[in-house]
Amino acid sequence: MNEQQLIALAARGDNQSILKLANQYLPVVWKLRRQFYLRQFDEEDWKQEARIAIHRAAQQYDNQNNCSFGAFYKLVLNNQIIDLLRRSRAKKRCPEQELLSLDASDEELIGQFAVLVVSPLDVVYVHQQLAAFADLCSTFEGEVFAALLQGLSPQAIAQLLQVELNPVLNAMDRCRRKLRQLLTPVSTN
Repeated sequence: MNEQQLIALAARGDNQSILKLANQYLPVVWKLRRQFYLRQFDEEDWKQEARIAIHRAAQQYDNQNNCSFGAFYKLVLNNQIIDLLRRSRAKKRCPEQELLSLDASDEELIGQFAVLVVSPLDVVYVHQQLAAFADLCSTFEGEVFAALLQGLSPQAIAQLLQVELNPVLNAMDRCRRKLRQLLTPVSTN
């Protein structure tokens, strides 16, 4: 059975065809999974979204256009993931216990860097800045930052490094200021 026949069957809702196409285009799903972070979304959730997108793409696909089904499917899945992100970030859907209080300067900084799709240039820029960030930090700050990246709480870091909590909190604050300074775009005015 060729791909066009599979697409036609998938458009009519044939589960076997949908599964076969979804498995065929699984690398597209994993590539998008590396680009987007969806909170509490595991591998099965991604596969389910992929199957839904395959069905939608098959229903809307017109092979008369100069576009492959794979490219069209990637576009449909990409838009579907962006819709999920948009819905998950809507204020009315955020439970109060998950909201964090930020001071105004943090909100402004987050607003500047909030992007849904990360370009390769952004990734290269952040990697370069992180390398520079490592040079700016003291040994202690580097240890605290590395522990934070591993998901440890300030109390756990203090225990791990066998120090009081205040030096850890101060190091975290210094790291945040240094990182903010590195990642804040310099205005050329």
